[in-house]
Amino acid sequence: MRRVLSISPWPSIWVMGQGGGSPSEGYAIQAFVKAGFEVTHLTPVATGLPAFEKQEHVRFIRISNPFARLQPIIKTGIGFFYRLPAVTAWSLVVSDWLRKSGEGFDLVVGHGLESAFALRRAARYLGVPAISRLYGTSVPIDQLRKGLRRERYFDLLYILRHPPDHIVLTDDGTCGDEALRIFGVPQDNYDFLINGYSPSLLSMDCKESSPPYVLTATRLIEEKRVDRFIRIAALCKKSLPEVQFIILGDGPRRRMLEKLTRKLGVSSNVHFWGNVSRTKVHEMLCRASVVLSTQDVSNINNTVLEALVLGKPVVTLDVGCTRKFIRHGQTGLLYKPYDLEGAARGIERLMREKSFRKDLGRRAEDFSRKVLRPWPERINQEAAIYRRFIGSS
Repeated sequence: MRRVLSISPWPSIWVMGQGGGSPSEGYAIQAFVKAGFEVTHLTPVATGLPAFEKQEHVRFIRISNPFARLQPIIKTGIGFFYRLPAVTAWSLVVSDWLRKSGEGFDLVVGHGLESAFALRRAARYLGVPAISRLYGTSVPIDQLRKGLRRERYFDLLYILRHPPDHIVLTDDGTCGDEALRIFGVPQDNYDFLINGYSPSLLSMDCKESSPPYVLTATRLIEEKRVDRFIRIAALCKKSLPEVQFIILGDGPRRRMLEKLTRKLGVSSNVHFWGNVSRTKVHEMLCRASVVLSTQDVSNINNTVLEALVLGKPVVTLDVGCTRKFIRHGQTGLLYKPYDLEGAARGIERLMREKSFRKDLGRRAEDFSRKVLRPWPERINQEAAIYRRFIGSS
């Protein structure tokens, strides 16, 4: 079998710890194996995770973690002062491991923006093709069009200005295809893929909870803007006192968000459940009345896509390319980022008018069947991309 070196800046394939959130790059690793590769997945070491793991056709090797070592720089308040040295140091750590290991590979794949430098150095050292596997751009598209402000996103710009042999980019609503066009990346040099969904969702018998609840599932970090979710809950409290607002996920902003619920007087209506398994997320989605997403750069995340598959009405904010999937009054309700009162009124209408809620959910479900694939099909689609590089090194 051919061998692929898979370089990731994240210690775990799970976005919120083992079993928590979504296995973001796990599906890509499955696609490598499906394509016929033996996989060496190189990541930073982390507390609680072994330095070496072996699964069928996949080795997980964890090495020195410059991201953790440089974490105190974040306190400067300027992310660039952390990100540039961390990304550079990760490149050097990976190169050092590659040199000392003496191992050879037929393909190198770099996950995420943080692996931009490491990918280029490793591919040059080995003399093999390089693929950048990006899970979105994480940057507002308007900030990429022109001006000096975009230079702070140096790792993304490095990939766009000096593209590797191929880019596989997730269509997560951050307008990644537009970013590629802005920088003139040829269409033959990238694939733009929407995420899939678990086939088990199709067999779920969903009945709404009593009392009803509005659900979100996300990491509790600044750009996810869970504070908006809480403020919308506060706007709904008087007219919908029985409706609960449930947050699945955890993160460094949890304490601040809990303080906000007390300040707004919604501690009895807003509930923090912490990290839960993906199976539990699906169960909670199944029983939710409404799914609410209030993020900053895009609102096309796995939870929203799964809500569409389950026929759940989605209320969200019009940022990035969210409107490609959520069309106001057709597949969900879409509001401007500053119009939290509008979003609250939308939730109130959905809760009061069952026929409207069911009709919107049905339209969302119909739409999802046309544009989304179950994960086994979606993995085969990605595997076909990697298969093209067998024998090209």
